[in-house]
Amino acid sequence: MNDEQPRSSSKNIIYKLLPIGITSLIFVILGFLVIVNLYPPFSNYTLGREVEWNLLEGFASVISLALLAGGLTFAVTEYTSKEDARQAEKIAEQRENAKLSYDIYKAIFDKLTDPEQEAARRWILTNITIKQDDEDIAAWYKKTHAKIMRGGRRNMLPEGQKAVKLTLNCFDYIGFIAIHYWEIEADSLDWISAPIAKVWRRLGPYVEQVRALRNTTDYYTSAEHVGKLCIKWRKDKGMLDEEIAKNTV
Repeated sequence: MNDEQPRSSSKNIIYKLLPIGITSLIFVILGFLVIVNLYPPFSNYTLGREVEWNLLEGFASVISLALLAGGLTFAVTEYTSKEDARQAEKIAEQRENAKLSYDIYKAIFDKLTDPEQEAARRWILTNITIKQDDEDIAAWYKKTHAKIMRGGRRNMLPEGQKAVKLTLNCFDYIGFIAIHYWEIEADSLDWISAPIAKVWRRLGPYVEQVRALRNTTDYYTSAEHVGKLCIKWRKDKGMLDEEIAKNTV
């Protein structure tokens, strides 16, 4: 920083303060002239005799008190108006956020309860086992991938592959929304954690292995985010995994 910059800044401050100072001085002079010119008729009217200039100080004090009271009233009114406007803006923002949260919640609800999505998750829960900690990932992946790709027909995806893709795309959508647009609250996690957590415990290792085989880092990362979030939520609350039982809805 050179020496000219502080000098330039000081000049700018002086130039800004100078009009304010001149305006204040003009108001002081005008106020003085108004008081001096108003006092004689006021004195004649109230006292009924010649002007008592000795009482000018008291008259000026009364005028000053009235101006002070008026200024305080204006300041309180201005503050109240701004506070009311701020509260109204805050309420409007809260309503807008509530509406946005509801719209997001409804979109996620519609996706999770879509019959095709429910059937896809049911296939995963029925056919893919949870990888155990002591189980070799390569062997588990080979077995799981074979189940997913089994039964494909010409020009048609295997049922398992379609189920996995549908579910991962759904979770990826929810995860992206959760990361960028939605502050997930406790009651929302109570609802969405169950269907997501129990599925992600089966798909999580599969996604990680695919990511390693493809040598990529962005394969369904948003789905992974919401999957791990739901698993952690249920674990922290002491919620056990549901058992998959036949002949249940």
